[in-house]
Amino acid sequence: MNLSFSFLKIYDILVKNREQSDRMLKDFLLDSSEKNNIKKQIYKYIHLHRRISKIALLQAFNLPQTTLTRIIYDLQDKGFIYNDGTGEPSGGRPPTYYAVVPNAAYVIGIDISRTHVTALLTNILFEEVEKIQYKLHAIDTPETVIPKLIMDLKNLLTKYRIKDKALLGIGIGSVGPLDREKGIILNPDSFVANEWNNVPIVEMLNKEFSLPITLNNGANTAAYAEYYLNSLLNDSILYCINGYGVRTGFLESGVPGNNQAGDSSAAGHIIIDINGKDCICGKKGCLAAYTTYKSLLDEIVAKKDISILTIEDNAFDFIMKLLKNNDSEVQELVLQSAYYYGVGISNMINILHPNKVFLHGKLIYQYSAYYEKVVKTIKENINITTNITIQKSKLGEKSVALGGAIEIYNAYFK
Repeated sequence: MNLSFSFLKIYDILVKNREQSDRMLKDFLLDSSEKNNIKKQIYKYIHLHRRISKIALLQAFNLPQTTLTRIIYDLQDKGFIYNDGTGEPSGGRPPTYYAVVPNAAYVIGIDISRTHVTALLTNILFEEVEKIQYKLHAIDTPETVIPKLIMDLKNLLTKYRIKDKALLGIGIGSVGPLDREKGIILNPDSFVANEWNNVPIVEMLNKEFSLPITLNNGANTAAYAEYYLNSLLNDSILYCINGYGVRTGFLESGVPGNNQAGDSSAAGHIIIDINGKDCICGKKGCLAAYTTYKSLLDEIVAKKDISILTIEDNAFDFIMKLLKNNDSEVQELVLQSAYYYGVGISNMINILHPNKVFLHGKLIYQYSAYYEKVVKTIKENINITTNITIQKSKLGEKSVALGGAIEIYNAYFK
C-alpha cells in the first residue's frame, strides 16, 4: 500500500469536509428564519461557554429533551459542534459535553492605531491562526498601507486555503472619530502620517472582499474582547488606552456606550486643569496634554534643554531609554503623568460606575512604577471603592483586533 498516497487522500477528504462545514456554517448563521433561530441561539450558547453539558443546555433553554437532542444531532451532523466527552456523574449517568468545532469558519480582526496596523486571522473561537503587523511611519498613508494590507490578507487566505464562504467577515477597531455607519475614519489626531483623514476604510476593503465589514472604536472592540473572551458577561467594563492619544471604551453588559461620532479619544479632552497646559484641540488643561507620549516628550525636552531634532527614536522608545538608564528627572515626569492619568480615569469611574477597569498601553505594560502610580491615584480619587477591579488588560496588544473579530461574529446573531 502506498502510505504517502493514503495520507494525502485522507488529507484531501478532511479539507473537503472542512470546506463543506465552512460553507454550511456561514449559510447557517445567515439564516434568520424563526425555525433556525433557536438552533443559532444554542450554537451561540455553546460557543460562549466553550464547553457545556447537555444538562446545562436543557436548563438554559427549557426545551423538551427530544427537541434539544434533535438540534444537537443536527449541529453535530453539519460539523458545527462535536461531542467533547463526559463529566463526573452526580448520582446518575455522567453528563455529556459539547464544544464548537474551531475551524468551522474564520474571522479577521484589524487594529488601526496611530503608530501601527495589526491584522489577526482567527478561527471561530478567536484563536490566532496568523498575524500581520506594520509599524507606521510618516510616509505610510492610507493609499499605501491599505492596498498592502489587502494583498497580505489575500495571501494569508490563500496560504490557509480559506475561501470567502469560509470567512465570516472583517472587523476593524480604529482610532476615532469615526463615522461607523459609513465606515469612515474621520479626522484623528497624532497619526504619524497626516493623510489619515476621511478614510473610507470599509469601502476600500469591500472592493476586494465581498464580506461583512464593521468599523468601531478600537477601545470599544478591546473592551468587547475582554468581555467576551474572559466571560465577564454581567460586568460593566471601562477600557482605557494611553499612548500617543487617550482612548476609552465602555460596555454595560456587552452594550457599548459611544457617541454618534464614535470618538473614543474624547476622553483625552476631559479638562483636569482649566488654566492648564495648551492642548492640540485648542483648549487648555486637557488630560491628553499631560499624559500622551508626545506631551511627555515635550516635558522632557523642555526640562533637559534638548533639541527635539536630535532625537532619532520615536517618543515612547526615547522615554523608555531614559527610564532604563534610571534618569531621575524623567522618572519624576513619567510618574507625574501617571498621576494625571489616574485622576482622569477616576473621574470617568465616578460617572460611569464600572466594576472592571482595564488599563492598556506600553507604559502600563513596560514600566511597573507607572502602572502602580496610576492604580494608586485612581483608588485615592474614586468615590466607590467596593466591587471594582483595576488591572492590566488580560489580552494585551491583541485586544483591539480580537474585539473586531468578535464584533463580526456577533453581528450574525442580531
